[in-house]
Amino acid sequence: MSVSSLASAAVANQQGQLAQAMQTAMLKASSEQQAAIADMLTEAAQESARAAPPKGTGTRLDISV
Repeated sequence: MSVSSLASAAVANQQGQLAQAMQTAMLKASSEQQAAIADMLTEAAQESARAAPPKGTGTRLDISV
């Protein structure tokens, strides 16, 4: 093998490693964003469930329908 072939192989290998590292980083960031959105939705649902109903609701039963 010539020096230029070895150099080309090394560059291709390094580019492959860089591409894989970037894909891994992007996948990790996407996963973290999805987890943050899920946490926000869960928190909002829990706050909504704990919130008191508006004043005057739930005191009488309307069966006139």
